[in-house]
Amino acid sequence: MENKILNYLKKNELTTLTEIINTFNNKDEITNVLKKLKDEYKIGWSNDNKIYYINNKYKIGSIRINDKGFGFVKNFNNLEEDFFVAPNSLNGCISTDEVVYTVEKESDDRMKANIEAISNRIKNSLVGELVKSKCGRFIDLIISEQGFKNYRIVMVNQKDFKLKPDLILKVKILDVRDKKLFVKIQKIIGNSNKAIDRIVSIAYEFNIKPEFSPLALKQADEVATKIDFNNNEIKRRLKNSLTNKCLVTIDGEDSKDLDDAVYVEKLVNGYKLIVAIADVSYYVRPFSELDNSALFKGNSVYLANKVIPMLPEKLSNGVCSLNPNEDKLCMVAEIDFSNDGKVIKKKVYESIMNSKARLTYNEVNEIYNGNNPNKRNDEILDMLFVAKELHDFIETERQNRGSIEFEISEPKIILDKEFNVIDIVKRNRGISEKLIENFMVSANEAVATIVFDKELPFIYRNHDIPKEESLKEWYSSLKALGINAKLNDKEKLNPKKIQSALNEIESQVKDETEREVINITLLRYMEKAEYGLDNIGHFGLASECYTHFTSPIRRYSDLLVHRYLKQYIIEHDLKENKLKNNEKFISKASSIINETERNAVSAEREVNKVCMCEFMKDKINFEYSGVISAVLKFGIFVQLSNCVEGLVHISELKDYVYDTEKGIMINKNNNTLRLGQIVKVKVKNADVKKRVIDFVLI
Repeated sequence: MENKILNYLKKNELTTLTEIINTFNNKDEITNVLKKLKDEYKIGWSNDNKIYYINNKYKIGSIRINDKGFGFVKNFNNLEEDFFVAPNSLNGCISTDEVVYTVEKESDDRMKANIEAISNRIKNSLVGELVKSKCGRFIDLIISEQGFKNYRIVMVNQKDFKLKPDLILKVKILDVRDKKLFVKIQKIIGNSNKAIDRIVSIAYEFNIKPEFSPLALKQADEVATKIDFNNNEIKRRLKNSLTNKCLVTIDGEDSKDLDDAVYVEKLVNGYKLIVAIADVSYYVRPFSELDNSALFKGNSVYLANKVIPMLPEKLSNGVCSLNPNEDKLCMVAEIDFSNDGKVIKKKVYESIMNSKARLTYNEVNEIYNGNNPNKRNDEILDMLFVAKELHDFIETERQNRGSIEFEISEPKIILDKEFNVIDIVKRNRGISEKLIENFMVSANEAVATIVFDKELPFIYRNHDIPKEESLKEWYSSLKALGINAKLNDKEKLNPKKIQSALNEIESQVKDETEREVINITLLRYMEKAEYGLDNIGHFGLASECYTHFTSPIRRYSDLLVHRYLKQYIIEHDLKENKLKNNEKFISKASSIINETERNAVSAEREVNKVCMCEFMKDKINFEYSGVISAVLKFGIFVQLSNCVEGLVHISELKDYVYDTEKGIMINKNNNTLRLGQIVKVKVKNADVKKRVIDFVLI
């Protein structure tokens, strides 16, 4: 049927659903085929049921509209194609819409796009703030996101709410007509003058919902019970019980959802690592409301010190969390290593554990520095030092095989009890953070390999190798900065040699912040890590097979991994229909959680911007030393030592022009401004609502 419909559409490039149904006389099958073709971007399907065949005439893509009213549409079937769309050619679409468009040549030979139809409205709701109109008589809703500033917002149910300036609203998009956006108020989120309300509003902006349905909360209450040792699912774990082992959790000071515990012992010819992970899959069963809620949340989101959890607190901070001195259900990856950090043996099983201590990164780093601030007993101390020995071997082995160490700092935003920003500092990573990271990566690799070797459907965490063109561009950018990668042309095209280039940056660039800014440039040329059914390996970790197993409290992918481990390894349930269903579900779930992960990253970035603006708003005219973190046509971004970043606009850079070829700013005296350069700046402005900080160059 699919081929028949495609052949029909080739002859009838613009048709209707009714005409297709009348031609083939099978409504359900036709609808399913058309949905599939729409998902594959082979057709566009508008709200009024017009069907467009995507070919040379009709194209399909995503539109971004800026605040000046024009937009650019990117072709889904050729991501290199990006066409200008004039305001009078938008045809009622809004930013992020998936649209069908045609392309024509203008009188000056430039190509432009005309929007023919909206195939999919991605954004159904918006978040904005109420402000007084310029005349002072009305209240206007100003949308937070770029691309919606030039619409007049009409709130159709305004009379149902007591509205006043500074309130933050969530609204549903109803219609777009004549530069008017008709919306329905769904929720008053809070007051823009309260920091916590601003943070929550950004979550809503990226479709991250802080609340749970009443049914999900009810189910959480029902399943959050004490362990029933008479239950057969519990009894079968007792032969692998870990309650007598010195397992400990090591997390940040503020963490409440503790999903991993570790234990290391010395063997005659190496080490045994036990990574015990909270068994969330015991409590969250497939197709329950709890499971459905977790899938569409995708992951917990961490916004400053506000956590929007994937699971209700009764689970995330309660029965699932590996709190000290409590029996907990767990899934275990047990790995034997040789003395040089290579894996000899690995297995996965379900168990019961009892954490002997809730340690923090700071405390363990103190212990490794010869202190014992909380007077831990010898058993815990001895285990930690054996763990460090193993960590050192694993670290060396990873470096030898080409794992990439990104030296990139993150901001730590410190808030008071009222959620006001009182400080921003650079987040430090000591030995304990790297140790836990190495142990978690080892567990993830072990689990992924065990299932991959059995050739069973599974969800993998993939990171593709960078394209050759991307590598060439990156090395060219390093050369422009005066950094010699000391690699020949052939070696430069070998992704495994990236770590060698990073080592050269470290040896040739002495300033730590400058080095970090240059390292960040590599991220622009790397592929994005994603979840998927087919294993293609994880390039950044130099891992041939990788998944996420270690955080089921805060990632749905890990919860799925636990389910499949139980089905395949523990219950040996390999029925063909179940395997086929697993394949289908993994494909569906991967698409959802890849999107929720992107939303979480975007929300975290925007919250950081807001917090940085709030922190800097009382520092107008203060002077700082910083590093140029980006050079663009409209100015330079400068990053301070605490990761705060601001823009020096081109209008402030008198006599400087942008050199497109070299990616630098240059003036008539041949003075240059380039990436990684240390400069002095003064704070000109910090606008919390616009989320921008303006610097001027001293």
